[in-house]
Amino acid sequence: MPRRILALALLLLAALTASAQRVSVADGLRLAVLRSDETRVHAMLAADTGALGDLMTEDCLYVHSHGGTQTKAEFLAALRTGAMTYQRIQYEAAPLVRLFGSETAILTGTTRIEVRRADGTLAQLRLRITAVYVARSGVWQLASYQSTAAPAEAKP
Repeated sequence: MPRRILALALLLLAALTASAQRVSVADGLRLAVLRSDETRVHAMLAADTGALGDLMTEDCLYVHSHGGTQTKAEFLAALRTGAMTYQRIQYEAAPLVRLFGSETAILTGTTRIEVRRADGTLAQLRLRITAVYVARSGVWQLASYQSTAAPAEAKP
């Protein structure tokens, strides 16, 4: 009987260790996605199209809240020429990252964005975003970004 208890205890310990390692790997992947997204935000605010270009897949599609779409090249050109100048991008709360295997992640959240348009007008937006990241050569790259207008906040 004691051998059975010891064997069971060892199996339980092995299972817990394996589970802890899986959680650690998943947490590490989530943190890497969040770091990549944070780098994306900083690059957008700085209009650093070189850094931003490295963070986007070649076939990245950017869907704006007004329904317009831009390819990677079009989005980077708009930043480079000043057609769009991001003044502020701030998450209301930490975004949620869901993993699908070790190479695909979906990040969702609500942001407040201020963007100056080519005509000089400043748009202040509250958006719900969905970003798809894929791991390519050890780097999490943005493959798709979609934003929609978030509902108005409830007043007390």
